Amino acid sequence: MRLLLLLTVTICLFNGCSSKNKEQKPDSVALPTNTTGTTPLAKEDWECIAGEKAGVITAITSEQELIGKLGSANVSAHDTVFGAEGFFSIGTILFKGTPNEAQIVWKDTTHFRNPEYVELGFAPTGQEGQIKWFTNTGIKVGTTLKELEQINVGSFRFSGFGWDYGGTVVDWAGGKLADPHSPGLLSVILAYEFENPALQTVADKLLGDSAFDSTDPNAQKLNPYVSHFIISFR
Repeated sequence: MRLLLLLTVTICLFNGCSSKNKEQKPDSVALPTNTTGTTPLAKEDWECIAGEKAGVITAITSEQELIGKLGSANVSAHDTVFGAEGFFSIGTILFKGTPNEAQIVWKDTTHFRNPEYVELGFAPTGQEGQIKWFTNTGIKVGTTLKELEQINVGSFRFSGFGWDYGGTVVDWAGGKLADPHSPGLLSVILAYEFENPALQTVADKLLGDSAFDSTDPNAQKLNPYVSHFIISFR
């Protein structure tokens, strides 16, 4: 398929390559008992840098450390993290059920440490503006296609809508957001207001397992926005 190579990294992220199975039973790991939480997080504690951190989460973070920092009330330990095509992993969810929900899949699924990736963008409908997560490059949930072009200092390519990996940016086309040494550390997924009939008519021209350039007239007219983004770790 035409996007097979481009989507390899992204598919691995969504499917939870570290588990390799559709079912995964959590191992028994003692959990800290801190339930009080912490003082409100500073702005920099919501900043994400591809390959390095997602807020207070770094490449060597563990679930236990997060409970110690954030309190067990804000950390849903050994929880189910769903991916595409029916796959799921046993991971960790921060701030579950709030606009700032963050879903973590771990490399070490025995001790729940060393994150594989963190996915952000689970705000209930109408609460997207309350999401505090952002990248050091200026991307956040709600950033539009045209704004992404400005951040990237150039156009980019994304997969067609209407399937599990629809709207995923597959090529930053050599722009500022491209990382030739560590591709795939930042995954961006676009969406649009599918309940709007006028937008749906335009989106129908951007469907399927094909890559579309952001300069495509239909893409410019639709101007989809970032609905989720994923930070992976080296």
